[in-house]
Amino acid sequence: MTEALLQSTPSLQEALDFAIEAVDRGDISNGKAALEWVIKQDPENVNAWLWLACCMPTDSDRQACYRKVSMLQAN
Repeated sequence: MTEALLQSTPSLQEALDFAIEAVDRGDISNGKAALEWVIKQDPENVNAWLWLACCMPTDSDRQACYRKVSMLQAN
């Protein structure tokens, strides 16, 4: 499902909405893939970084996402 979405060149908002819905329903792998795509297109997307933190398996990975959010918000 994620591959089909991302191959259709969605808008960043469409991909972010898809990712959030996926994470909300527990489909972490598809949500994470969509969030990573959004971040590749827009590395300063705070919402994508916050949601990506929800997909991370370890505290240190989550903290890295939160640090990125803090850096982006400081700018």
